[in-house]
Amino acid sequence: MSAIHLLLFGGILILALVRFSSKRKNKELPLPPGPKPLPLIGNLHQAPALYPWRVFQQWGKQYGPIIKLQFGPTTIILLNNHETAHDLLNKRSGIYSSRPRVVMAAECLGHGMLTLLMPYAAQWKAHQRLQMSVLNARVSQTYCALQELESTQLVFDMLSTNNFTDGFRRYSAGLIFALAYGKRIDNFASQDLKDLDQVIDNTLSTLQPGWIVDLFPILNHLPRWLAPWKRLGDKLYKIESEIWNKNYNSATSAPSWNWSKQIKSLVEKDVNNHMSPMELAYDVGIIWEVSTDTTTIALEVFILAAVLHPHAVKKAREELIRVVGNDRLPSFTDKENLPYIHAFLQEVLRWRPVAAGGVPHALLEDDVYKGYRIPKGATIIANQWAICHDEGTFPYPENFDPERWLKNPDLPVAAFGHGRRTCFGQHIARNSLFIIISRFLWAFDIECASEQRYGHKIWMLPDPLAMTQGFNSKPEPFQAVFKPRSPHVEEVVRREWKNEGKDINDIMENIQRAQTAQTSKA
Repeated sequence: MSAIHLLLFGGILILALVRFSSKRKNKELPLPPGPKPLPLIGNLHQAPALYPWRVFQQWGKQYGPIIKLQFGPTTIILLNNHETAHDLLNKRSGIYSSRPRVVMAAECLGHGMLTLLMPYAAQWKAHQRLQMSVLNARVSQTYCALQELESTQLVFDMLSTNNFTDGFRRYSAGLIFALAYGKRIDNFASQDLKDLDQVIDNTLSTLQPGWIVDLFPILNHLPRWLAPWKRLGDKLYKIESEIWNKNYNSATSAPSWNWSKQIKSLVEKDVNNHMSPMELAYDVGIIWEVSTDTTTIALEVFILAAVLHPHAVKKAREELIRVVGNDRLPSFTDKENLPYIHAFLQEVLRWRPVAAGGVPHALLEDDVYKGYRIPKGATIIANQWAICHDEGTFPYPENFDPERWLKNPDLPVAAFGHGRRTCFGQHIARNSLFIIISRFLWAFDIECASEQRYGHKIWMLPDPLAMTQGFNSKPEPFQAVFKPRSPHVEEVVRREWKNEGKDINDIMENIQRAQTAQTSKA
């Protein structure tokens, strides 16, 4: 053996010994602290049934910002403040960007096509590139005209109803449906909305904890006659895939531009991309499903904040009138001149985060953080509620205080997730929140509902902490009253809706032209 070969062999041997020694040393490090587990079941007996994110927040105060739980065979690492979430999920995103295996939702229902639940690998990256082609920050600005149309209808509709929940749902679903498929949803009773509600209900039901196959994935090897979850998954997949496929096929033959046509064209031009039409239908459908639910919930939180915090509404109204005046609705051209509205929006996202419990990540290899060992395969959960209500970052976190964002614009925003799994649609969502918050606060006096009791007016104030359980958390149902702040304002709303261009094909062609112009400039 030559001297060079001996040096190479020696170098490899030294590296192997160093790596072995490092791994051995890491194995001796403690796991993060947490509640004491029981044999076999771990901490399952302590799993909170209600508001788990608040319980985990309290555990964070007891055990520290990083906590270890054991749910059966699954190791869970909870991150309860911004520093830990940023250090791990953002700075080390290369190993913290996968997803834990969720058999019931991802495999039995989704047949491996739900991008939200895909592991961090080549398949997810390919689908992510396709979805980002229609969701990135640059192209999202070309959708503003459609958002102004849909929000103008929303404000007009609210002149004759107080049903803000259905109004927000029609707006959110209608906006993405038009972009995805080239058609509008202009009323609450649309069959497309009913289809979407069914898909969302099916998905959320399969994401609920408690499926035995999620705790013990090996059970999914059982034949279907012994696995009722497989039979249910097949039934739900048939419903969902038929809806996505129907919409996708209709959109790809539509006269004007839409997401389905664009994604299909991109795949056809890429000789190395062999995605099936069903995969593409899922890519578009999943965007519609996820964005509709989350945007609707965020807008409901906005109304909850508005009825409970009239002082913040008053300041926002003063800014809107100063910048916009009384003779037109706010538009995207006003955005840069409305810092308080932006701060109001940021506080809505912080005060009641939609995914309060966080969306789980999975660790791809062993890691060490602040003297603690974090094992490969652990489920990593950034507790959004705790992060957004961390007193060290947000003093008096229960207060709805937009001015905190004016004093410090660099405060962290956790609402759209972390690292490489940050929500793809955040740019569209932010624009939707801006245009609706600004237009509602400009047009309406928003009050909580009231009723007469024994000759007195009793205000029906909603409970600010009453939130639903589940993957996404929204305010428990409450009532609000929307009154145009003057006859002149009502006249302006009616006039703007009457004069609004409503031809969806014209709007979509303008979007396509704007994107073509962007490409040529780039």
